[in-house]
Amino acid sequence: MRDVAVLAGVSPATVSRVVNDERYIRPETRYAVERAITELGFHRNELARGLRPGQTTETVALLIEDPANPFWSGVTRGAEETARRHQHMLVVGSTGQRFEQERDLLRDLVRRRVDGLLVTPTAHDHVDLHAELARWAPMVFIDRVPQGVPADSVVLDNYGGAREAVAHLTAQGRRRIGYIGGDPAVFTGADRLAGYRRAVEDAGLGYDPVLVSLDNHTVEAARAAATALLDGPAAADAIFADNNRICVGVLHAVAGRDEVGVAGFDDLELVDLLPRPVPLVTYDTVELGRRAAELLFGRIAGETGPTTQVLLPTRLVLRGGRGR
Repeated sequence: MRDVAVLAGVSPATVSRVVNDERYIRPETRYAVERAITELGFHRNELARGLRPGQTTETVALLIEDPANPFWSGVTRGAEETARRHQHMLVVGSTGQRFEQERDLLRDLVRRRVDGLLVTPTAHDHVDLHAELARWAPMVFIDRVPQGVPADSVVLDNYGGAREAVAHLTAQGRRRIGYIGGDPAVFTGADRLAGYRRAVEDAGLGYDPVLVSLDNHTVEAARAAATALLDGPAAADAIFADNNRICVGVLHAVAGRDEVGVAGFDDLELVDLLPRPVPLVTYDTVELGRRAAELLFGRIAGETGPTTQVLLPTRLVLRGGRGR
């Protein structure tokens, strides 16, 4: 702590106040101390604990987008089971896919000295924030590829899964396949759109942007988008939905239109009760959380070396079709 104080030009007591996030510290003083911490290669948590190596809060954190989405229940379960095996508690926070909320949660968790972070970053470019936080605690990305951040990641084969699902539709003779997605800036959405595009091009259909509808974030928005693709100039004869919420909206739109094909990414609750068969891209969400947590605990234990990206496979499963 004395070395930090000398480099920052402040007293050791001031360094202590900064690393413990006390109030009434001038911004320029806080910046000087944090810059000195980084330059000297210390971790803020180590300073807050008196630079005693080996100490731990026995807590890791998982930041998720939407706790109401069944996807996250599996991820949370896998991460929590792994944390328990490592004698750690898992704390879960929700970002709501809002950058400001994510930023505040991350900074608060670091101030609380969690031993590591499992994160699914929002779509916006905030590499500097994650790079800053990665200096204080190990970080693993879930279903996102780190850009400019020294972090491990576990991702689904979003590209391959989407390509396989759309290829299934083309094999059925579909020729006007619509795509309904969410935020195109999100890594998963961009990869799934690329998989869709490759599949229609492989089938010799060509990529038609008229058949693509993006920025749909609710069931109702997806329903309206699907109706527009079916009844408008696009004249779609099938639709690929790039997530479970969008797929629900699409299924509402095609109710009573048995001639329209539907495929989706993500499993759906109660989908087996549907009268129509629906091919869905499925995967093991529990394994996704488990693998990410194992990578994190490896880093917490002191593992060094190049960052790791784990690609989890997907599987196309025909669901629904009750009574057929």
